[in-house]
Amino acid sequence: MNSIALIGLSLASVVFLSLVHVLADLLRWKHQMPQKYWLSFADGISISYVFLGLLPKIVDGTLAFPESLGPMAEILKHSPFLPLLIGLVAFYGMERLVEKPVEGSGSHNTTETTGLRVWIHLASYAFYKAIIGYLIVQMNDSVAIVIFVLSMAVHFLVVDYRMMEIHKGVYQRIGRWALTVAILAGWVIGATTVISPIVVTLLLSFLAGGIVLVVLEEEFSREHPSSFPAFVSAVTVYTVVQISI
Repeated sequence: MNSIALIGLSLASVVFLSLVHVLADLLRWKHQMPQKYWLSFADGISISYVFLGLLPKIVDGTLAFPESLGPMAEILKHSPFLPLLIGLVAFYGMERLVEKPVEGSGSHNTTETTGLRVWIHLASYAFYKAIIGYLIVQMNDSVAIVIFVLSMAVHFLVVDYRMMEIHKGVYQRIGRWALTVAILAGWVIGATTVISPIVVTLLLSFLAGGIVLVVLEEEFSREHPSSFPAFVSAVTVYTVVQISI
């Protein structure tokens, strides 16, 4: 596929992912099936993509780091998942900030969804989505783009469900549009600028850390039931597809 066709495919992909945000609350199928099944299935797809799709790219990228980076090159070659850990910790910090109970409430189930904390939370996810938009336009293989986009689409449904539950009206009025603009902005940046492969590898690691955190939070949440059979089914399906390609 030539470069123009790839650009067109990548643009169509980010538009599709943007529509997932815009139309997430209109996807009635999620109300026809118990949430524990479709959420766990989506989580299984997401985590499978991290381990079978992203991590091999991260390892290959870190091994190609030039010696000119000095000690940092050696550190990342021996610890290629360090940015993944940093991404996971950063997103965990954002989640804890949002979930901090309102002062004086005495309850960890009561969250404040207004003020600075909600905007920090939305900003962190906007950055997360901008990375995705940027990475899509950097891909030079149509099959890789399709797999990435489908994996992110089901992951977006989980994120949207979580954000709508935490921030309710704020996310409906502003949040989903901010994330939509962010992924489109990421695509524009990727299409108009050239960024070092080193940065791309670090962004992949950061993205992987965010996905792992979201999946673990959903699957081990005490407030939301999950389905191990649905999770395993998704992992199995994705593994078979990945091996078959």
